[in-house]
Amino acid sequence: MSTIVLVGGSFLGAWAWERVTPLLTAYGHQVHPLTLTGFGDRTHLGSPDTTLTTHARDITAAIEYAGLREVVLVAHSYGGAPATIAANTIPERISHVVYLAALLPEPGKSLFDSTPAPIVEAIMETVRGGRIPMMSDEVIDANFGAHGLTSEDRAWLRARGAGQPIGTYQDPAPADLRAAQGLPRTYIACAADPGGPPRLPGLEVITLDAGHWPMITEPELLARALDEVARS
Repeated sequence: MSTIVLVGGSFLGAWAWERVTPLLTAYGHQVHPLTLTGFGDRTHLGSPDTTLTTHARDITAAIEYAGLREVVLVAHSYGGAPATIAANTIPERISHVVYLAALLPEPGKSLFDSTPAPIVEAIMETVRGGRIPMMSDEVIDANFGAHGLTSEDRAWLRARGAGQPIGTYQDPAPADLRAAQGLPRTYIACAADPGGPPRLPGLEVITLDAGHWPMITEPELLARALDEVARS
């Protein structure tokens, strides 16, 4: 049995893992889906001061206060950035980092620093009240390939999703991420995502036949993949 901590991507809270959590529990794992500041039932706590550092501290605090060790830390999409920083802070508590179609932060850079300027400008034009709003159908369809989200899935996402605090994309990662980079790491790429997975030393890459949100569209397939990685 492994201790698995789940971190969602932009707009998502612990609720996004509801279709996967019972499957992982049935495999015998202890599962802890997290909700970061500004999302889910913590939406009211988000503000323009919520940053990437805030979210990294959310993860480290959740792991430390629960007394968790030998953690398999699973991070989806945007969640890859704060999860990396958290793992870098408490590497002694992390046994494996699993990136699920995730963003990997660059040392000393913000996520916007690693994003083409026209995309940053387009995102900034959408910001209201210090948050990036939940993506429209047009944005999802234009940027996430054969994502597999049904109309019901999209309605579910919009009913529960919360705007992304803009500071999370503007806050730089620490200049030194070597502690996280030295941990066992697996990248689960989603085959329907445009582009390819990162190719970095020490990063095992496997591919899932799914779109960008497999916890919603392919929960059984994702649960099997996470079980295999956790037991490896």
